[in-house]
Amino acid sequence: MEIFGEEWVAAAGEALGGLPATPGLDAVIEYTISGGPAGRVSLTVTVRDGTVSAVAAGKSKEAGIAISMSYTDAVAILSGETTSDAGYMSGAVKVEGDYPRWLLDLRPVRLAAVDALAPLMAQTSLQ
Repeated sequence: MEIFGEEWVAAAGEALGGLPATPGLDAVIEYTISGGPAGRVSLTVTVRDGTVSAVAAGKSKEAGIAISMSYTDAVAILSGETTSDAGYMSGAVKVEGDYPRWLLDLRPVRLAAVDALAPLMAQTSLQ
């Protein structure tokens, strides 16, 4: 399946739906990934009580956090080769909006998400 394609987005939503809950930890995050085979893609991730309640293709007017990165960096993060924290610190991952929430509060969710997506990434085409 093609990374960030419709089937991949649906499978990611299923994989991330089982993350442990953290009551009161809510966010809508818009990810923009550029330079990949499909060009620039946007994904919106909705977190409710620390659990990913939705992953959808496209932008969101509700997003309080906007993340942008290159395709290469996104794949490296999702594959576990690097972390989103390292990407942020190096400037490869740009954060707009409520960056303390993304960087600090949502850190456990981001780390758990990479683990939850590992089986999906193993069957994903990166071309």
